[in-house]
Amino acid sequence: MGFPNSTFEAVIRAGLGVPDSTELPFDAPLTEFGLDSLGSVNLVLDLELGFGVTIPDTALLRPHFYSAETLWQALAEILTGTGPA
Repeated sequence: MGFPNSTFEAVIRAGLGVPDSTELPFDAPLTEFGLDSLGSVNLVLDLELGFGVTIPDTALLRPHFYSAETLWQALAEILTGTGPA
């Protein structure tokens, strides 16, 4: 599965410093592309700005940052109102 949203992909790529010319599998571990704890915080801030939402602390769980796919699942729940408030 590829990225379901171009804004999401752009934020992830920018946050990881991965150019469009480099393959970034949706299910690849983000740590393989250099994601660390500070990078996770920055990704959250960038996703909040990019999508106009506030990501609650209850959604900031380590497993959500495993891959772009798991992060998208958490964000999609927030966007649809089915995730933590």
